[in-house]
Amino acid sequence: KLAKKLKIPTAKEWKTLIQDKALNEVIDVTGNDEVHAQLLKEKPDTVTLDSGLMARVLWFLVKEYEAAEEKIREAQEDAEAHEWGAKKTNEAIKTLYAELEEKNKELQELDRLKSDFISTVSHELRTPLAITKEGISLIQDGVLGHINEKQAKVLTTSKDSIDRLSRLIASLLDISKIEAGHSDIEKSLISITNIAKQIVSLFDAKANDKGVEIRTKLPKKEIEAYADQDKIIQVFTNLISNSIKFTEKGYIEIAIEEQENAIECSVADTGKGVSKNDIPKMFVKFQQIDRVHGDGEKGTGLGLSIAKNIVEAHGGEMWAESEENKGTKVYFTLPKYAEKLLFMECINKGLEKAKKANTKMSLMVVTVDNANKTEGLLSKEEIYSVLKGVEGVLKNSFENAEGAALKDSRECVIILPNSSKQSILSAEGRLKQAVDDYLMHEQLTDKIKLQFGCATYPDEAATGEELMKQALKN
Repeated sequence: KLAKKLKIPTAKEWKTLIQDKALNEVIDVTGNDEVHAQLLKEKPDTVTLDSGLMARVLWFLVKEYEAAEEKIREAQEDAEAHEWGAKKTNEAIKTLYAELEEKNKELQELDRLKSDFISTVSHELRTPLAITKEGISLIQDGVLGHINEKQAKVLTTSKDSIDRLSRLIASLLDISKIEAGHSDIEKSLISITNIAKQIVSLFDAKANDKGVEIRTKLPKKEIEAYADQDKIIQVFTNLISNSIKFTEKGYIEIAIEEQENAIECSVADTGKGVSKNDIPKMFVKFQQIDRVHGDGEKGTGLGLSIAKNIVEAHGGEMWAESEENKGTKVYFTLPKYAEKLLFMECINKGLEKAKKANTKMSLMVVTVDNANKTEGLLSKEEIYSVLKGVEGVLKNSFENAEGAALKDSRECVIILPNSSKQSILSAEGRLKQAVDDYLMHEQLTDKIKLQFGCATYPDEAATGEELMKQALKN
């Protein structure tokens, strides 16, 4: 076996081997000294004779070689087994993914049906509720005859219940739109500080009736954000309304702080608060955490969930801090936009609408002429205030017009949907006169000069940047 492995002749065949002229090597595999001595006498000079020690070494190497071969074979078998297992696993994963995708489609369809059901039912309920409420109001007002004090009390309770049901229906419609992705965000440049002041004035009377003070902690300068004004008003309304419901004494504080990359708003109260473990539940739909003991006003469990969805749709965040018997503070942030990026987003949004409707869209740009000279007469804030005023004048001159004023670049841009270049040029004289009247009213005629330019999609440009460049040229 050794000879076959190594292809070397052995001592057992030495007589035959000696006769073979081509042979030059013989191995004594016996390890016997007498055999070895005999071989030495008989071998020709051309033949080499190795000892039994060498044979044992060679035998050891052959054994190692065979062991290595066996390990390689086993490794190949293991590899083939792993490959087979991996193939079967991949097939199982593909099958599982296909099943999950099918289940996901089914869940999406069920979710759509649920949203459609809520939306349909909510709309259908609004009309009979409105009729019922109007009927109760007529009875309360004595239009249908005199009512006694007991009847009036029952009617008031019924009307309050209808109002609460109406709010619940409105909240259900809001949440179903958000979840279905149908809640459109119409962004524009808005003043967050002015919105906060407006909301506070609306809730002052209700808070005073409960003996709760509403405080504000607002910066002196106006803080602006690129957001949907109606949606942000809804966020503040939900948060403040929630605080008033669950605060029996103390105060509610609305605060706004401008940070490096965001605008942070908060609504804090001195109500009962919630435990640390219950804080995450505050933003879950239909969760009503009992923040008051016994009889008390309860919410629908949708206000904070809706507010959080609105904020996140704007690219912001919402979270809360609370401690039992000490109160709750809800924070939310809105991202700050660089003016140029804000401008281009506004223009591109107008372009998308024009492309979708297959209509024209014009862009009007108003710039401060010789800004350096003007800054000697007016401060940067005053120039910006003038541009905001001009923006208002121009927007009021066109239906559905949108616009924004840029503080740093001293520009004001007005987007005019469904407007051709000819319609803008024909109205140019009227527009300039309206702006001149505004400047004269503000006694600014001698302090600032403005230049007008416009461009139209798709006649002169196809992209927002091209429109802006063309309008500045014109």
